[in-house]
Amino acid sequence: MKTSTLSRECGSYVAANLFHESQPHTKANTLPAVTISRQTGARGAAICEMLLQKLQASQAKDVAQWRLYDRDLVNKILRDHHLPEELARFMPDSAVSEYEATVNELLGRHPSLWTLYEDSVDTIQRLARQGHCIIVGRGGNHITRAMSHVLRVCIVGSRHNRLRHIVNREQLTPKQTDAILKKEDQARRSYVRQHYNTDVDNPNDYDLVLNTDHLSNEAVVEIITHAIKSSR
Repeated sequence: MKTSTLSRECGSYVAANLFHESQPHTKANTLPAVTISRQTGARGAAICEMLLQKLQASQAKDVAQWRLYDRDLVNKILRDHHLPEELARFMPDSAVSEYEATVNELLGRHPSLWTLYEDSVDTIQRLARQGHCIIVGRGGNHITRAMSHVLRVCIVGSRHNRLRHIVNREQLTPKQTDAILKKEDQARRSYVRQHYNTDVDNPNDYDLVLNTDHLSNEAVVEIITHAIKSSR
Protein backbone atom coordinates (compact mmCIF):
# COMPACT_ATOMS: atom_id res chain seq x y z
CA MET A 1 0.00 0.00 0.00
CA LYS A 2 1.32 3.43 -0.88
CA THR A 3 2.20 5.97 1.76
CA SER A 4 -0.57 8.49 2.39
CA THR A 5 -0.41 12.23 1.67
CA LEU A 6 -0.11 12.84 5.42
CA SER A 7 3.00 10.66 5.64
CA ARG A 8 4.59 12.42 2.69
CA GLU A 9 3.84 15.80 4.26
CA CYS A 10 5.39 14.65 7.54
CA GLY A 11 8.49 13.58 5.65
CA SER A 12 8.72 16.97 3.98
CA TYR A 13 8.24 18.71 7.33
CA VAL A 14 11.07 16.77 8.95
CA ALA A 15 13.39 17.34 6.02
CA ALA A 16 12.71 21.06 6.14
CA ASN A 17 13.33 21.32 9.89
CA LEU A 18 16.41 19.13 10.31
CA PHE A 19 18.59 22.04 9.24
CA HIS A 20 17.49 24.18 12.15
CA GLU A 21 17.80 21.33 14.67
CA SER A 22 21.41 20.74 13.67
CA GLN A 23 22.76 24.29 13.65
CA PRO A 24 24.29 24.83 17.16
CA HIS A 25 27.40 22.69 16.66
CA THR A 26 30.21 23.97 14.45
CA LYS A 27 33.36 22.49 13.02
CA ALA A 28 35.55 24.58 15.31
CA ASN A 29 34.62 22.85 18.54
CA THR A 30 33.49 19.38 17.49
CA LEU A 31 35.34 16.17 16.68
CA PRO A 32 34.78 14.97 13.08
CA ALA A 33 32.20 12.33 12.22
CA VAL A 34 31.21 10.42 9.06
CA THR A 35 27.91 9.16 7.68
CA ILE A 36 28.03 6.31 5.19
CA SER A 37 25.24 5.59 2.74
CA ARG A 38 25.84 2.49 0.64
CA GLN A 39 24.26 0.49 -2.14
CA THR A 40 23.85 -3.23 -1.51
CA GLY A 41 26.83 -5.12 -2.89
CA ALA A 42 29.11 -2.06 -3.12
CA ARG A 43 31.34 -3.50 -0.34
CA GLY A 44 30.15 -0.93 2.18
CA ALA A 45 30.38 -3.18 5.26
CA ALA A 46 34.00 -4.18 4.60
CA ILE A 47 34.95 -0.59 3.81
CA CYS A 48 33.40 0.70 7.04
CA GLU A 49 35.30 -1.87 9.12
CA MET A 50 38.58 -0.99 7.42
CA LEU A 51 37.89 2.73 7.82
CA LEU A 52 37.27 2.24 11.55
CA GLN A 53 40.57 0.40 11.96
CA LYS A 54 42.52 3.08 10.07
CA LEU A 55 40.95 5.96 12.00
CA GLN A 56 41.54 4.21 15.33
CA ALA A 57 45.17 3.50 14.46
CA SER A 58 45.85 7.15 13.62
CA GLN A 59 44.03 8.52 16.66
CA ALA A 60 45.93 9.78 19.71
CA LYS A 61 45.22 7.71 22.83
CA ASP A 62 44.15 10.72 24.89
CA VAL A 63 41.34 11.57 22.45
CA ALA A 64 37.97 9.81 22.19
CA GLN A 65 38.28 6.69 20.03
CA TRP A 66 36.29 6.22 16.82
CA ARG A 67 33.17 4.02 16.91
CA LEU A 68 31.20 2.32 14.15
CA TYR A 69 27.40 2.23 14.24
CA ASP A 70 26.19 -0.09 11.49
CA ARG A 71 24.16 -3.22 12.23
CA ASP A 72 23.83 -2.27 15.89
CA LEU A 73 22.57 1.28 15.23
CA VAL A 74 18.92 0.30 15.70
CA ASN A 75 19.68 -1.35 19.04
CA LYS A 76 21.60 1.77 20.10
CA ILE A 77 18.51 3.86 19.31
CA LEU A 78 16.29 1.52 21.33
CA ARG A 79 18.67 1.51 24.32
CA ASP A 80 18.94 5.30 24.30
CA HIS A 81 15.17 5.61 24.57
CA HIS A 82 14.65 2.72 27.00
CA LEU A 83 12.74 0.59 24.53
CA PRO A 84 12.89 -3.23 24.31
CA GLU A 85 15.28 -4.57 21.68
CA GLU A 86 12.60 -6.80 20.17
CA LEU A 87 11.20 -3.61 18.60
CA ALA A 88 14.13 -3.70 16.17
CA ARG A 89 12.03 -5.74 13.74
CA PHE A 90 9.58 -2.84 13.51
CA MET A 91 12.32 -0.44 12.35
CA PRO A 92 13.22 -1.59 8.84
CA ASP A 93 15.42 0.33 6.39
CA SER A 94 12.37 0.72 4.18
CA ALA A 95 9.20 2.74 4.04
CA VAL A 96 6.25 1.41 6.01
CA SER A 97 2.69 2.06 4.94
CA GLU A 98 0.46 4.14 7.21
CA TYR A 99 -2.00 1.22 7.33
CA GLU A 100 0.64 -1.19 8.60
CA ALA A 101 1.91 1.34 11.14
CA THR A 102 -1.59 2.02 12.46
CA VAL A 103 -2.46 -1.66 12.81
CA ASN A 104 0.77 -2.42 14.67
CA GLU A 105 0.22 0.54 16.99
CA LEU A 106 -3.38 -0.44 17.74
CA LEU A 107 -2.27 -3.98 18.52
CA GLY A 108 0.25 -2.60 21.00
CA ARG A 109 3.23 -4.04 19.13
CA HIS A 110 5.29 -0.87 19.36
CA PRO A 111 5.13 2.92 19.81
CA SER A 112 4.03 4.85 16.75
CA LEU A 113 6.46 4.68 13.85
CA TRP A 114 6.61 8.47 13.99
CA THR A 115 7.88 8.24 17.59
CA LEU A 116 10.45 5.60 16.63
CA TYR A 117 11.62 7.79 13.76
CA GLU A 118 11.98 10.81 16.06
CA ASP A 119 14.01 8.61 18.44
CA SER A 120 16.27 7.66 15.50
CA VAL A 121 16.87 11.31 14.63
CA ASP A 122 17.65 12.14 18.25
CA THR A 123 20.22 9.36 18.65
CA ILE A 124 21.95 10.00 15.33
CA GLN A 125 22.20 13.74 15.98
CA ARG A 126 23.62 13.11 19.45
CA LEU A 127 26.22 10.63 18.16
CA ALA A 128 27.26 13.04 15.43
CA ARG A 129 27.61 15.90 17.89
CA GLN A 130 29.90 13.78 20.06
CA GLY A 131 32.06 13.12 17.01
CA HIS A 132 34.52 10.35 16.15
CA CYS A 133 31.79 8.04 14.92
CA ILE A 134 30.89 6.35 11.63
CA ILE A 135 27.11 6.27 11.22
CA VAL A 136 25.83 3.87 8.56
CA GLY A 137 22.45 4.26 6.88
CA ARG A 138 19.08 5.39 8.27
CA GLY A 139 19.29 8.76 6.52
CA GLY A 140 22.26 9.90 8.58
CA ASN A 141 23.43 12.19 5.78
CA HIS A 142 20.12 14.08 5.92
CA ILE A 143 19.91 14.17 9.71
CA THR A 144 23.40 15.72 9.94
CA ARG A 145 23.29 17.87 6.84
CA ALA A 146 23.80 21.17 8.71
CA MET A 147 26.65 19.84 10.88
CA SER A 148 29.79 21.15 9.23
CA HIS A 149 32.05 18.67 11.06
CA VAL A 150 30.27 15.66 9.51
CA LEU A 151 31.51 14.19 6.22
CA ARG A 152 28.65 12.61 4.29
CA VAL A 153 29.81 9.73 2.08
CA CYS A 154 27.93 7.56 -0.41
CA ILE A 155 29.42 4.27 -1.66
CA VAL A 156 28.02 3.04 -4.96
CA GLY A 157 28.78 0.58 -7.75
CA SER A 158 27.39 -0.58 -11.07
CA ARG A 159 24.60 -3.12 -10.85
CA HIS A 160 26.75 -5.68 -12.68
CA ASN A 161 29.61 -5.48 -10.18
CA ARG A 162 27.32 -5.36 -7.15
CA LEU A 163 25.55 -8.46 -8.44
CA ARG A 164 28.83 -10.27 -8.98
CA HIS A 165 30.10 -9.35 -5.52
CA ILE A 166 27.01 -10.72 -3.76
CA VAL A 167 27.03 -13.91 -5.86
CA ASN A 168 30.64 -14.55 -4.83
CA ARG A 169 30.12 -13.58 -1.19
CA GLU A 170 26.86 -15.38 -0.51
CA GLN A 171 27.20 -18.11 -3.14
CA LEU A 172 23.72 -17.44 -4.46
CA THR A 173 22.49 -17.77 -8.03
CA PRO A 174 22.41 -14.62 -10.20
CA LYS A 175 18.59 -14.81 -10.18
CA GLN A 176 18.46 -14.90 -6.36
CA THR A 177 20.94 -12.05 -6.10
CA ASP A 178 19.07 -9.95 -8.64
CA ALA A 179 15.93 -10.25 -6.50
CA ILE A 180 17.89 -9.17 -3.39
CA LEU A 181 19.32 -6.12 -5.16
CA LYS A 182 15.91 -5.04 -6.45
CA LYS A 183 14.31 -5.42 -3.03
CA GLU A 184 17.01 -3.62 -1.05
CA ASP A 185 17.56 -0.82 -3.58
CA GLN A 186 13.82 -0.14 -3.60
CA ALA A 187 13.64 -0.31 0.21
CA ARG A 188 16.33 2.36 0.64
CA ARG A 189 14.80 4.51 -2.08
CA SER A 190 11.38 4.32 -0.42
CA TYR A 191 12.77 5.03 3.06
CA VAL A 192 14.56 8.19 1.94
CA ARG A 193 11.58 9.33 -0.13
CA GLN A 194 9.16 8.80 2.77
CA HIS A 195 11.23 10.52 5.45
CA TYR A 196 13.20 13.17 3.51
CA ASN A 197 11.18 13.69 0.35
CA THR A 198 14.21 13.28 -1.93
CA ASP A 199 15.93 10.71 -4.14
CA VAL A 200 18.48 8.46 -2.42
CA ASP A 201 20.74 8.82 -5.49
CA ASN A 202 20.80 12.63 -5.45
CA PRO A 203 24.55 13.50 -5.38
CA ASN A 204 23.81 16.88 -3.79
CA ASP A 205 22.89 15.07 -0.56
CA TYR A 206 26.49 13.87 -0.11
CA ASP A 207 29.92 15.46 0.22
CA LEU A 208 31.66 12.51 -1.40
CA VAL A 209 30.34 9.82 -3.77
CA LEU A 210 32.71 6.90 -4.39
CA ASN A 211 32.21 4.27 -7.10
CA THR A 212 33.84 0.99 -6.04
CA ASP A 213 33.91 -0.51 -9.53
CA HIS A 214 37.56 0.43 -10.04
CA LEU A 215 38.62 1.30 -6.48
CA SER A 216 39.92 -1.18 -3.92
CA ASN A 217 38.65 -1.04 -0.34
CA GLU A 218 42.03 0.39 0.67
CA ALA A 219 41.75 3.16 -1.92
CA VAL A 220 38.24 4.11 -0.79
CA VAL A 221 39.34 4.21 2.87
CA GLU A 222 42.36 6.36 1.95
CA ILE A 223 40.15 8.86 0.11
CA ILE A 224 37.66 9.10 2.98
CA THR A 225 40.44 9.47 5.55
CA HIS A 226 42.07 12.24 3.52
CA ALA A 227 38.71 14.00 3.13
CA ILE A 228 38.16 13.92 6.91
CA LYS A 229 41.57 15.47 7.55
CA SER A 230 41.19 18.04 4.77
CA SER A 231 37.79 19.24 5.98
CA ARG A 232 39.10 20.21 9.42
